[in-house]
Amino acid sequence: MMRRPASRLLAAAVLALAPVHEAVAHRGHDAMSVVTLGAGGTLTVSHRFEAHDLEPALASIAPDAQASLDDPEAVAALKAYLARRFAIEAGGSPVPLSFRNLEIGAQQVRLDYSGQVKGKPKVLSIRSSILRDVYPHQVNQVMVRVAGTVRTLRSTGDEVLSAPLP
Repeated sequence: MMRRPASRLLAAAVLALAPVHEAVAHRGHDAMSVVTLGAGGTLTVSHRFEAHDLEPALASIAPDAQASLDDPEAVAALKAYLARRFAIEAGGSPVPLSFRNLEIGAQQVRLDYSGQVKGKPKVLSIRSSILRDVYPHQVNQVMVRVAGTVRTLRSTGDEVLSAPLP
């Protein structure tokens, strides 16, 4: 007689925890941008995305193209999108970024850009609202590397992030 209530209790516990298990199993949306300021003011930016996050987002980013990284129109729209949603200023002056490379892997997609910082600015100001219009809970991390120092910044909106320079 004791087995029946115990099995019902176990079944109720399993059912109660099932939604928690599903929520834990799905990772949140995130992206990583690595900004490196090298000698002579050379600036490189590498945007890194999980392919399973980025490819479905192409339906919003490039509505007239196929939602596929194999579609050149979708990739062109993605490049234009990144130019609108990611910006860097050095000491208050915008740093124009030029596209350099696209690397599409089975799990990760990487787009590389470069620019030139003039003078010796005291701070980099970075705005990263990438995919915030597609995924409301998107978290963007920006890792800034300068002269052996690494600083990680997080953006969950349209805020401007600041990275003091040595």
